[in-house]
Amino acid sequence: MKLLLVLDSREVRKRIEDYVKTLGAEIVCYQHILKAMDNVDEISPDGIVVSAADFPRHWKTLVSFVRSERPPETCTVVLLYGDFFSEQERKKALHLNVSCLLNEARLDKRALSRLREAFRPYISAEKWVDNLAVRPEASLAMLITHPLTGALIPGKAVQISPDGAVFVPDRPVLVKNLTAGTELPGCSIRAGGALLSPVCRIVRNGEGVMVLEFTALSLHERNILDMIF
Repeated sequence: MKLLLVLDSREVRKRIEDYVKTLGAEIVCYQHILKAMDNVDEISPDGIVVSAADFPRHWKTLVSFVRSERPPETCTVVLLYGDFFSEQERKKALHLNVSCLLNEARLDKRALSRLREAFRPYISAEKWVDNLAVRPEASLAMLITHPLTGALIPGKAVQISPDGAVFVPDRPVLVKNLTAGTELPGCSIRAGGALLSPVCRIVRNGEGVMVLEFTALSLHERNILDMIF
């Protein structure tokens, strides 16, 4: 994933850079709108982050220029705004097909999560899960159903987040033939007093450890994991 950052604030730039690097992003940064526009074609970014707070008059020029050749499906545009961003400016951003708007003064966990979601199509499954899975205080009991044989395979989730888990089966030999990309529709995880039933996809499998991405998780189940971790 290649990202173009068009920011002037050093503090905001560092906050964004530090986060997106963990997602495997290659970063190109400019502090001048015109220079960024001159090099968009050469850079060919998957995503752009531009600050309306730093460039209140020229961010629309940049976004219009980008959108003339790159639709939202091929280039995600995230607009950072400040305290004096009006409703009229917000409507202009939506009209220009800005993918995501974030208050740059509040780049907290929730805001960075929205940033991550905006760039989801360009983040590898491994980075998506490895960056987000957190180690619980104790391993969680987990059970998967082998998609070919129907066998129940117990084990433990040693890392977990609302986006994925690291599963250690009690008998790794039972899953050694399952490859990356295989979907596991039958999974159960005991989290506190709740039983979760996510649909999982294998990201990586080997050496007795299986990295899983959640492809379907109800809002209620996601909230449970958010509260636990």
